[in-house]
Amino acid sequence: MLAKLAFRNIRRSVKDYGVYFVTIVFGVAVFYAFNSVTSQSILFDLEGSASASVFQLTGQFLGMFSLLIACVMGFLVLYANGFLIRRRKKEFGTYLMLGMKPGSVSAIVLLETVTVGLVSLVVGLCLGFALSQGLSFLTAGLFDIQMTQYRFLFSSDAFLMTLGCFVLIFVVAALFNTLSIRRYKLIDLLSARAKNARFRVRNPWVSLVAFVVAVGVIVGAYVTLTDGSMLYFNEDFWRATVLMVVGTFLFFWSLAGFALAVVERTRSVYFKGLSMFTMRQIASKVNMAFMSLSVVCIMLFFSLTVFSTGMGLARVFSGNVEDGTLYDATLGANVYLNEGGIHDPETLAGMSSEDQAYQEVADAKAAAVTADAEAYDWDIAAKLAASTPLWDELVDRALQIDFYQGSEASYGEFMERYSITTGNEKQDELIAKQGFVFMGVSPFNAMAELTGRPTVDVGENGYAVNNVLDATSALSDALARVGEVVEVAGHELTSTGKVMTQPLETTSFIANGAELIVPDAVIADLRAQGGVPDTSRLNIRYKTDRARGDKLLEQALAEALSTDEQSTAAGFGFKPTPWPVTTSFTADKVIVQASGMNMMISYLALYIGFVFLIATAAVLAIQQLSETSDSLSRYRVLAEIGCDRRMILRSLRTQVLVYFLVPLVLAVCHTVRAVSVISGAILAQLGVSVIEPALMTAVLAGLVYGAYLLVAYFASRGIIRTALGKKLIG
Repeated sequence: MLAKLAFRNIRRSVKDYGVYFVTIVFGVAVFYAFNSVTSQSILFDLEGSASASVFQLTGQFLGMFSLLIACVMGFLVLYANGFLIRRRKKEFGTYLMLGMKPGSVSAIVLLETVTVGLVSLVVGLCLGFALSQGLSFLTAGLFDIQMTQYRFLFSSDAFLMTLGCFVLIFVVAALFNTLSIRRYKLIDLLSARAKNARFRVRNPWVSLVAFVVAVGVIVGAYVTLTDGSMLYFNEDFWRATVLMVVGTFLFFWSLAGFALAVVERTRSVYFKGLSMFTMRQIASKVNMAFMSLSVVCIMLFFSLTVFSTGMGLARVFSGNVEDGTLYDATLGANVYLNEGGIHDPETLAGMSSEDQAYQEVADAKAAAVTADAEAYDWDIAAKLAASTPLWDELVDRALQIDFYQGSEASYGEFMERYSITTGNEKQDELIAKQGFVFMGVSPFNAMAELTGRPTVDVGENGYAVNNVLDATSALSDALARVGEVVEVAGHELTSTGKVMTQPLETTSFIANGAELIVPDAVIADLRAQGGVPDTSRLNIRYKTDRARGDKLLEQALAEALSTDEQSTAAGFGFKPTPWPVTTSFTADKVIVQASGMNMMISYLALYIGFVFLIATAAVLAIQQLSETSDSLSRYRVLAEIGCDRRMILRSLRTQVLVYFLVPLVLAVCHTVRAVSVISGAILAQLGVSVIEPALMTAVLAGLVYGAYLLVAYFASRGIIRTALGKKLIG
């Protein structure tokens, strides 16, 4: 009997459950699909442990954020159930008045919750299974590989995780519903509709003051949020976050009273049509739900910001892959690390005998590295060729370029002279203190010829600038101004006015910025005076394909530079030293890492952004449907006093638009400020525009948010027409 009544209630309230049901289905589908990434059949088409590890890392991050997504969906389920329970108070009161026991009423609600939850879970899992197959093709596109072994694959791990999370959510929701019904009194249930029908409007003067304060607090948050605060999460970041949250809550607390006071004083608007009724409906609704509207606004802000900046960050890893993989591999020697021990007498005097002995050991190691490098004239290829026969089998061409750092002048002089900034205060400070980085023209031109790029001629006393970073483009242009004179290693050099854009290593992030290209004679004089490179890069072209070449390179480094326990534990196949090899990057690994980071960030942005977006839109839609149901008596009065169908529906349309668009507009304002700061602090420095990701975000938000807005409007219109009948509303 109770089950029959529960199923009948579900069929009768299908419109009420519609938005809630569809949202849960989408939530379950997305939850399963993204948590099944590591189990997708695309894994069987990947070669190498690096590719597999990227998938594992992506799966781990998605799994961690799934806890957040589960909390969001749990909030949505509890919130939606709370609204549905409040709407049906009179119905539950009627059950009790007819003699049904509270336990029976709770059982009916429990059956309804279980039924809706079970159906949405099954449908969501089916949709998620289909969506997960589509993700395989998307992943194949991100990695640019063929899916020769594709087959349908069901992820048991993702299934169990999805099942466990949502079963727990629905169990909590069922307990919440049961407890809610048990604590209500019969008189409260029967009079609930009358209580809901009351207008709630705050004092307009208090609202005016609070609104002005709210706007001031929000503006203060925008001003406090700077590039540095976004990069380092310092006190300004947390202060701006608190101000934004407080300002948002105060904004919605005061908005209704302030707007109503303004409209009431604009008589040409207030007394036109049903404007008076519409404004009071909106004011009452906002005053009752200002807390949830504030939460919705913040969640929308988070969703839009995550999606737009996430897609921008994904482009950071994929945008420069071509320039970062011009060479098959790059071996780096960070000679500046070969400093040895501390030599300051006062500092040494204050050390213990053990620490002094450690400094002596450090000096001995540094001397050994320097002696080894001098024996081969700092030629990395010569050292490796003499250390392993695999080198000649592997290498077709190996070109070394050495970077030196001057002490005569710094970049700060040009930055101050021409008021140059990178857009980031901390980065400006670091660059300003740095001496000019320079290299010889012959090694530079050899790299350019190898990659088919333009060469440069600097003459006997000239210099050019090499720059690939957007962050240092203004500084590079200033250095390259015709007639500029700089002192490098005791030589006065005049700018040739040329700015080159030659990548000089294999890397995910190209860091060649504002480097000077100087005559070979300058480097020869510096070396004759005992100068050594600050860093060196050996760029390699294999005799074989990259896959086999990477394996041979790994074997060659292991033979030439025997490893130890510490290096092995750190994941190195060789013992890294300041010279000859500190780092090793291969083009294939860079491509895999870039594709993997692109995939991980894109999936996280889609996952978090989409779920938060549908959750917030669903909350607003459910609130609108509940408010429409509570206001049916008011619409009946309007119809009875002669208001026609167009006037009533125009009023409803205005209410829905305002209720949906106000949180969105404020969230967009928050997002524009946050994204502009993030773009200036990070994306613009790496040459990535935020415009395209922002447009993608706008399209996604418009489609999802707009769909829920339309559903809320048409469902509300249906509730009014059903309740009033065609005789009253037509």
